[in-house]
Amino acid sequence: MPKELFDINGQQAGFSFNTDLSPYDMPPNYFSNVLNARFTDKTASTITGHSQVLGTPTVAPYWTINFVQGANSLWIYGGLTTLHKITGTTHAAVTRASGAYTTIASTTNNWQGNVLGGVLVVNNGIDVPQSLTQAGSLFTDLPDWPATLRCETIVPFKNHLVALNMTDGGTAKPYTIRWSDAIPEGAATNGANTWVTSSTASEAAEVTIGGTKGHLLNAVQLGDELIVYKEDSIYSLQYVGGTFIFNIRDKFKDVGLFARDAVVDLGDGRHVLMSTDDVIVHNGNSLVSVIDDKMKTLLFSEIDTTNFGKTFLTHNKIKNEVWLCYPKTNATNGFPDKALIWNYRDDTWTTRELPNVNFIGKGLVNPALTNTWTAATNTWNSSTLAWAQQEYNPSIDSLLMCGTNITKLYLADSGTTFDGTSFTTTLERIGLHSGRTDAVKKISRMYPRISGTGTVKISVGSEFNAFEGVSYADPVTYTIGADNKVDCKIKGRYIAVKFESDVDTSFSVSGFTLESEVVSSR
Repeated sequence: MPKELFDINGQQAGFSFNTDLSPYDMPPNYFSNVLNARFTDKTASTITGHSQVLGTPTVAPYWTINFVQGANSLWIYGGLTTLHKITGTTHAAVTRASGAYTTIASTTNNWQGNVLGGVLVVNNGIDVPQSLTQAGSLFTDLPDWPATLRCETIVPFKNHLVALNMTDGGTAKPYTIRWSDAIPEGAATNGANTWVTSSTASEAAEVTIGGTKGHLLNAVQLGDELIVYKEDSIYSLQYVGGTFIFNIRDKFKDVGLFARDAVVDLGDGRHVLMSTDDVIVHNGNSLVSVIDDKMKTLLFSEIDTTNFGKTFLTHNKIKNEVWLCYPKTNATNGFPDKALIWNYRDDTWTTRELPNVNFIGKGLVNPALTNTWTAATNTWNSSTLAWAQQEYNPSIDSLLMCGTNITKLYLADSGTTFDGTSFTTTLERIGLHSGRTDAVKKISRMYPRISGTGTVKISVGSEFNAFEGVSYADPVTYTIGADNKVDCKIKGRYIAVKFESDVDTSFSVSGFTLESEVVSSR
């Protein structure tokens, strides 16, 4: 029989990862087993690692947020009972003067918060919400907040603070929303009427969103709407002023939020959320699954059902990615140790390991990278920058991971190791057959198309029947830039290939060619 070339070309269809489809039936450009790799620009590449930054936290960080206070870009992080700030690499306590907070239950609670008019408002779901002004050195109890009230979530919207899932005097009110009066820029209060719902001089009000049994979890702005997420349904708030202040509308009655932090805003008029059985993108009008027939089976089979509430999503804007971070069944202390990553530009999925994180913040990690007037060397006449224009600075949208188990903060997408430790990258595809499932093929060589540095272990294997288990030949160490082929002697109806690296290596695979010949057929 003449020899044939079976070419798998990522540059034509693009590579991705799929666990929902049978590897014996899916297109050849899909991998069936992937770890710590990315699929971008129609190539499969090793991920970048993570490294410790910003010094050593005073306590284990459970949550963090980037906050610009005056001329300083700070990171605020929360422990179980305290709040701290980072200026450069200096860590200082910013817990309220009256003392520590009630210990958060790490399986069900975490800090959350955001900025309204230059004031940072944070909340742990147990104590009075906290505020830090531009002039503040410590957090304070949110001014004028009713003493008996607590809330699951508090978010800014249209110059108001909106609190969800209330507790009043110990009585749970999981369907209740309460919003404040309009709050002036730079303030955390508008005086005594800020939260008084009975005053005609205030826009403050309290409403109940019933209709479904699910509790209120979170709210995220989408254009001119605040999208309100319950466990089993989705609503919206729109500011209308007058008597009603906010108009509440049903959005989706049959979809809800998996966990409080399992939603992100893409910034393009869309939210991505994880529900109890799907991962969905929506624009406020229609829902589309982005994981069905791709990675749904893997995701919902791996999540720890005890600690599922720790699942969260984050937006890696620079890479056009949404990270779905979750704890696997045996994750240390139940903290997320894996991420499914959706590249929404290329519509590809992949996976990476996480260092047991409870949250990932976004913002400016290294202020020193930002240009200043004093650092400028060009004259006015020679400058090509527009007024107020910033040069590209990848640190602005950096991801800061809270290493909860070992009290570290990590910069994601940094370096080629996991904080100094080499990690394993795996790209595997089984069930390749070039359309001839009846024919036994002999594979004599593989010609990989790999760029990068270092070495990659390449294995070629086979199966005579689907699902019988792959028999691999001994892996071959392939030196990038020096080698051009992998010799092998493999026979089978279904072919498997595997690329692996467990050393400090950076590589990209754009395709590979198998040299084969049919030796028998049914």
